[in-house]
Amino acid sequence: MTITKKILIIGLVVAAFSCDEIDNYDAPNGYVHGQLIDIITNEPFQAQQPNGFFIRFFEQGGSMNSPISIHGKSDGTFENALIFQNQYNIVPVEGAFFPVDTASVQVGSETTINFEVIPFLAVTDVSITSNNNEIIASYNITRSKEGDKIIERKTLISEIPTVDNVTYDFKMETNLSEIADENILNQSFSDVISGLTSGKVYYVRIGVRTDNSFRKYNYSNIFTVTVP
Repeated sequence: MTITKKILIIGLVVAAFSCDEIDNYDAPNGYVHGQLIDIITNEPFQAQQPNGFFIRFFEQGGSMNSPISIHGKSDGTFENALIFQNQYNIVPVEGAFFPVDTASVQVGSETTINFEVIPFLAVTDVSITSNNNEIIASYNITRSKEGDKIIERKTLISEIPTVDNVTYDFKMETNLSEIADENILNQSFSDVISGLTSGKVYYVRIGVRTDNSFRKYNYSNIFTVTVP
């Protein structure tokens, strides 16, 4: 018998014994969920999906360098059903908001934890109208804390309910790099997107961005519009 055949037989025997072993590990028995609240709008924080922000869980007694990390959702909510009941330090990270204080939370069978966040920017006073195969988006850009330079604004339109800087069918964008932030914050904006189909439903969202290291956008809610 060749060496190769011997190795193959040994591997099959080991695999067979392994299949007979019973998995005695406990399944995760905890559940934690919550949302981020935008302190400017007092509404759920709007983000891109799936990389708009992350929630990090640092388990008590575990390594601080090996957290559990989950994606947040586009409406600012998050949930983790694959977690053991224990004490955790929980913090939102890598979103279009300023650093957030870590919360110490005892995760049980169902635990709720919400975070207030200060966004880099907020889109306010949004008005979405439609006429003559066009959609007109009017809005203001606001902030409560000074940060990186405001560099971009855009109106995004999608034919499906998901709409953000990655998923869209039409857009109008404006570079704001050469305009002073003070001037941007003290004026209203209006974008007109034409060439749309009469009778069709579209999903509209405004995105604005500072020159932040994560290159993340702050977004408005998603508006549903039927073009007349």
